[in-house]
Amino acid sequence: MSRGGDAETRERLLEAARRLFGEEAYRRVTVRDLCRAAGANLAAVNYYFGDKLGLYREVVRGALEGIRGSDPATEMPRDRPAAERIHHYVRTYVPRLARPEGPAVWMQRIMGHEMQEPTPLAPWIAEQVILPRVRYLSEAVAELAGCAVDDPRVGRCVASIQAQCLFYMPNRFRSAAFPRWRELSDRELADAAEHIAEFSLSGIRRVTGAGPGG
Repeated sequence: MSRGGDAETRERLLEAARRLFGEEAYRRVTVRDLCRAAGANLAAVNYYFGDKLGLYREVVRGALEGIRGSDPATEMPRDRPAAERIHHYVRTYVPRLARPEGPAVWMQRIMGHEMQEPTPLAPWIAEQVILPRVRYLSEAVAELAGCAVDDPRVGRCVASIQAQCLFYMPNRFRSAAFPRWRELSDRELADAAEHIAEFSLSGIRRVTGAGPGG
Protein backbone atom coordinates (compact mmCIF):
# COMPACT_ATOMS: atom_id res chain seq x y z
CA MET A 1 0.00 0.00 0.00
CA SER A 2 1.29 3.46 -0.87
CA ARG A 3 2.07 6.09 1.71
CA GLY A 4 -0.84 8.12 0.36
CA GLY A 5 -3.13 5.11 0.66
CA ASP A 6 -1.94 4.52 4.22
CA ALA A 7 -2.71 8.10 5.20
CA GLU A 8 -6.13 8.04 3.54
CA THR A 9 -7.17 4.77 5.18
CA ARG A 10 -5.95 5.95 8.57
CA GLU A 11 -7.89 9.20 8.25
CA ARG A 12 -11.04 7.37 7.17
CA LEU A 13 -10.77 5.22 10.30
CA LEU A 14 -10.38 8.31 12.47
CA GLU A 15 -13.39 9.97 10.86
CA ALA A 16 -15.50 6.83 11.30
CA ALA A 17 -14.36 6.54 14.93
CA ARG A 18 -15.23 10.16 15.70
CA ARG A 19 -18.74 9.59 14.44
CA LEU A 20 -19.38 6.14 15.92
CA PHE A 21 -17.80 6.79 19.34
CA GLY A 22 -19.77 10.02 19.55
CA GLU A 23 -23.00 8.13 18.90
CA GLU A 24 -22.39 5.05 21.05
CA ALA A 25 -20.38 4.03 24.12
CA TYR A 26 -16.96 2.50 23.44
CA ARG A 27 -17.91 -1.11 24.11
CA ARG A 28 -20.93 -0.92 21.82
CA VAL A 29 -18.78 0.00 18.80
CA THR A 30 -17.06 -3.01 17.25
CA VAL A 31 -13.97 -3.17 15.10
CA ARG A 32 -16.20 -4.50 12.33
CA ASP A 33 -18.43 -1.42 12.67
CA LEU A 34 -15.43 0.88 12.43
CA CYS A 35 -13.91 -0.84 9.41
CA ARG A 36 -17.23 -1.04 7.60
CA ALA A 37 -17.85 2.67 8.13
CA ALA A 38 -14.32 3.51 6.97
CA GLY A 39 -14.36 1.17 3.97
CA ALA A 40 -11.30 -0.62 5.35
CA ASN A 41 -10.46 -4.29 5.90
CA LEU A 42 -10.78 -5.84 9.36
CA ALA A 43 -7.04 -5.79 9.99
CA ALA A 44 -6.80 -2.02 9.48
CA VAL A 45 -7.54 -0.95 13.07
CA ASN A 46 -4.79 -3.16 14.47
CA TYR A 47 -2.42 -2.16 11.69
CA TYR A 48 -2.74 1.57 12.22
CA PHE A 49 -3.60 1.86 15.93
CA GLY A 50 -2.68 -1.41 17.64
CA ASP A 51 -6.26 -2.16 18.67
CA LYS A 52 -9.66 -0.53 19.14
CA LEU A 53 -8.56 1.18 22.35
CA GLY A 54 -5.59 2.68 20.53
CA LEU A 55 -7.92 4.14 17.91
CA TYR A 56 -10.22 5.48 20.61
CA ARG A 57 -7.24 7.05 22.42
CA GLU A 58 -6.10 8.76 19.23
CA VAL A 59 -9.56 10.17 18.53
CA VAL A 60 -9.96 11.47 22.10
CA ARG A 61 -6.46 12.95 22.06
CA GLY A 62 -7.30 14.85 18.89
CA ALA A 63 -10.51 16.21 20.44
CA LEU A 64 -8.65 17.29 23.57
CA GLU A 65 -6.10 19.15 21.46
CA GLY A 66 -9.01 21.04 19.92
CA ILE A 67 -10.32 22.27 23.27
CA ARG A 68 -7.10 22.49 25.27
CA GLY A 69 -6.47 25.97 26.64
CA SER A 70 -9.95 27.15 25.65
CA ASP A 71 -11.87 26.92 28.91
CA PRO A 72 -13.06 30.45 29.68
CA ALA A 73 -14.58 29.24 32.96
CA THR A 74 -11.11 28.91 34.49
CA GLU A 75 -9.46 31.93 32.89
CA MET A 76 -10.13 34.55 35.56
CA PRO A 77 -6.77 35.39 37.20
CA ARG A 78 -6.07 33.95 40.66
CA ASP A 79 -5.51 37.44 42.05
CA ARG A 80 -9.22 38.22 41.74
CA PRO A 81 -11.38 37.67 44.86
CA ALA A 82 -12.40 34.04 45.41
CA ALA A 83 -16.13 34.76 45.32
CA GLU A 84 -15.71 36.59 42.02
CA ARG A 85 -13.81 33.64 40.55
CA ILE A 86 -16.55 31.22 41.58
CA HIS A 87 -19.21 33.51 40.10
CA HIS A 88 -17.25 33.73 36.85
CA TYR A 89 -16.76 29.97 36.69
CA VAL A 90 -20.46 29.18 37.08
CA ARG A 91 -21.71 31.98 34.81
CA THR A 92 -19.37 30.83 32.05
CA TYR A 93 -19.60 27.07 32.51
CA VAL A 94 -23.39 26.59 32.72
CA PRO A 95 -24.21 28.07 29.27
CA ARG A 96 -21.34 26.12 27.68
CA LEU A 97 -22.66 22.92 29.24
CA ALA A 98 -26.22 23.61 28.16
CA ARG A 99 -25.27 24.62 24.62
CA PRO A 100 -21.87 23.20 23.68
CA GLU A 101 -20.26 24.29 20.42
CA GLY A 102 -17.53 22.95 18.16
CA PRO A 103 -15.27 20.20 19.57
CA ALA A 104 -16.98 20.55 22.95
CA VAL A 105 -20.13 18.90 21.53
CA TRP A 106 -18.29 15.68 20.71
CA MET A 107 -16.28 15.76 23.93
CA GLN A 108 -19.45 16.17 25.97
CA ARG A 109 -20.87 13.05 24.35
CA ILE A 110 -17.70 11.11 25.14
CA MET A 111 -17.82 12.29 28.76
CA GLY A 112 -21.43 11.13 28.97
CA HIS A 113 -20.47 7.69 27.65
CA GLU A 114 -17.52 7.49 30.04
CA MET A 115 -19.67 8.36 33.05
CA GLN A 116 -22.13 5.58 32.18
CA GLU A 117 -19.69 2.96 30.91
CA PRO A 118 -16.08 3.88 31.83
CA THR A 119 -13.26 2.68 29.59
CA PRO A 120 -9.63 2.12 30.61
CA LEU A 121 -9.01 5.69 29.44
CA ALA A 122 -11.48 7.20 31.92
CA PRO A 123 -8.80 8.29 34.47
CA TRP A 124 -6.73 9.91 31.72
CA ILE A 125 -9.76 11.72 30.23
CA ALA A 126 -10.80 12.93 33.68
CA GLU A 127 -7.29 14.23 34.31
CA GLN A 128 -7.36 16.21 31.07
CA VAL A 129 -10.93 17.55 31.20
CA ILE A 130 -12.18 17.58 34.80
CA LEU A 131 -9.17 17.98 37.08
CA PRO A 132 -8.15 21.46 35.81
CA ARG A 133 -11.64 22.68 36.73
CA VAL A 134 -11.54 20.91 40.08
CA ARG A 135 -8.18 22.51 40.89
CA TYR A 136 -9.43 25.96 39.89
CA LEU A 137 -12.55 25.66 42.04
CA SER A 138 -10.64 24.08 44.94
CA GLU A 139 -8.26 27.02 45.13
CA ALA A 140 -11.14 29.51 45.14
CA VAL A 141 -13.18 27.58 47.71
CA ALA A 142 -10.17 27.11 50.00
CA GLU A 143 -9.34 30.82 49.78
CA LEU A 144 -12.93 31.78 50.54
CA ALA A 145 -13.13 29.34 53.45
CA GLY A 146 -9.69 30.21 54.81
CA CYS A 147 -8.54 26.60 54.89
CA ALA A 148 -6.21 24.23 53.05
CA VAL A 149 -7.04 23.02 49.55
CA ASP A 150 -6.97 19.41 50.77
CA ASP A 151 -9.51 20.08 53.54
CA PRO A 152 -12.37 17.57 53.06
CA ARG A 153 -14.90 20.41 53.20
CA VAL A 154 -13.31 21.97 50.13
CA GLY A 155 -13.73 18.77 48.13
CA ARG A 156 -17.36 18.46 49.14
CA CYS A 157 -18.07 22.08 48.23
CA VAL A 158 -16.39 21.69 44.84
CA ALA A 159 -18.38 18.52 44.15
CA SER A 160 -21.59 20.39 45.02
CA ILE A 161 -20.80 23.28 42.67
CA GLN A 162 -19.85 20.98 39.83
CA ALA A 163 -22.91 18.77 40.29
CA GLN A 164 -25.26 21.76 40.15
CA CYS A 165 -23.64 22.92 36.91
CA LEU A 166 -23.75 19.46 35.33
CA PHE A 167 -27.49 19.29 35.90
CA TYR A 168 -27.88 21.70 32.97
CA MET A 169 -26.01 19.45 30.53
CA PRO A 170 -28.55 18.12 27.99
CA ASN A 171 -29.79 14.64 28.85
CA ARG A 172 -32.99 12.68 28.42
CA PHE A 173 -33.43 12.04 32.15
CA ARG A 174 -33.47 15.74 33.00
CA SER A 175 -35.88 16.43 30.15
CA ALA A 176 -38.24 13.73 31.41
CA ALA A 177 -38.01 14.74 35.07
CA PHE A 178 -38.13 18.49 34.45
CA PRO A 179 -39.96 18.95 31.14
CA ARG A 180 -40.44 22.68 31.76
CA TRP A 181 -36.65 23.07 31.62
CA ARG A 182 -36.18 21.14 28.40
CA GLU A 183 -35.40 24.32 26.44
CA LEU A 184 -34.00 27.19 28.50
CA SER A 185 -33.58 30.71 27.16
CA ASP A 186 -30.39 32.71 27.57
CA ARG A 187 -32.03 34.63 30.40
CA GLU A 188 -33.11 31.43 32.15
CA LEU A 189 -29.60 29.97 31.88
CA ALA A 190 -28.14 33.19 33.28
CA ASP A 191 -30.62 33.07 36.16
CA ALA A 192 -29.77 29.42 36.81
CA ALA A 193 -26.05 30.24 36.90
CA GLU A 194 -26.64 33.15 39.27
CA HIS A 195 -28.66 30.87 41.56
CA ILE A 196 -25.92 28.22 41.58
CA ALA A 197 -23.24 30.80 42.37
CA GLU A 198 -25.17 32.50 45.18
CA PHE A 199 -26.44 29.20 46.61
CA SER A 200 -22.91 27.79 46.55
CA LEU A 201 -21.27 30.83 48.10
CA SER A 202 -23.83 30.86 50.91
CA GLY A 203 -23.32 27.15 51.43
CA ILE A 204 -19.54 27.43 51.51
CA ARG A 205 -19.71 30.18 54.12
CA ARG A 206 -22.23 28.22 56.18
CA VAL A 207 -20.40 24.89 56.26
CA THR A 208 -16.90 26.32 56.65
CA GLY A 209 -17.64 29.25 58.92
CA ALA A 210 -16.17 31.71 56.41
CA GLY A 211 -17.08 35.35 56.65
CA PRO A 212 -19.11 37.25 54.03
CA GLY A 213 -16.03 38.52 52.19
CA GLY A 214 -13.77 36.67 49.77
